[in-house]
Amino acid sequence: MELINDLKQRYIKLDILSQFIVVIISCFIIPFIINTFLFLFNLKGVSVIDFFEVSPSLSELLYKPWSLVTYGFFHADLWHLISNMIIFYFSGRVVLDLFGKEKFIKVFVLGLLSGSVTYLLSYNIFPVFNGLKPSMIGASAGVMSVFIFLASYNPHYTFRLIVFDVKIMYLALMLISLDLIQIPIGNSGGHLAHLGGAAWGFYYCSQIKQGRDTGQWVLNFIEYLKRFFSRKNKVNKVYERKNSKTSSKSSLNQQKIDLILDKISKSGYDSLTKSEKDTLFKAGDN
Repeated sequence: MELINDLKQRYIKLDILSQFIVVIISCFIIPFIINTFLFLFNLKGVSVIDFFEVSPSLSELLYKPWSLVTYGFFHADLWHLISNMIIFYFSGRVVLDLFGKEKFIKVFVLGLLSGSVTYLLSYNIFPVFNGLKPSMIGASAGVMSVFIFLASYNPHYTFRLIVFDVKIMYLALMLISLDLIQIPIGNSGGHLAHLGGAAWGFYYCSQIKQGRDTGQWVLNFIEYLKRFFSRKNKVNKVYERKNSKTSSKSSLNQQKIDLILDKISKSGYDSLTKSEKDTLFKAGDN
């Protein structure tokens, strides 16, 4: 319990970028642990990721609407996770330092949402995808959103790649071009989602430059969720304290009754005071 509390305090002290990275890495590891137990108990065909991945099926979306964002916290393989986290960390660090926590959340979370919506619409509009319903996971759309936001804000920002200095605008053009040309080759939904995330990053940056800060609703929604779960925890704690007080009070009453009964056994009922008799009477009613 002490270890859990220590980890919780360490997590709270992290900045929002590091918190996102910790959650994403945890969401990569935990399903493997759960799958091990599912295997041991011979529970085939059950996957925890199914509950969070996004599907182009509109009927499936109706019973798990949260998947429009939660898909971005899970990854299919280690290389997918590592490559996303490297780009996320280096570009996200700059965006967070320049624009602060709230704008960073808007860029990343709404980038994930823009990616899943682009993926969803594409599979339900373009004829080439008729009958295809592949699910999708991965933070790439949100990461692309952050990267393209930074590239749009400062095209001449330079990254050091081993021994070369490369301007971010060239890296951004390369990533977008790769996604465009790979749509017919494979993982079409993923590449379309990347472009959807990139589109949000570019659009949001243009809004910021014009003095408009859109997307406040996502912060309001996150704040609502925090208050909701905080209220549930407070109710549980109050209930626990109340039970504790009740239990403590009951224990004290029982001790008092035991003393009165001892007195009766030694000196008889008539030796009791009026207060002691009242206590016994109330105990008998309960």
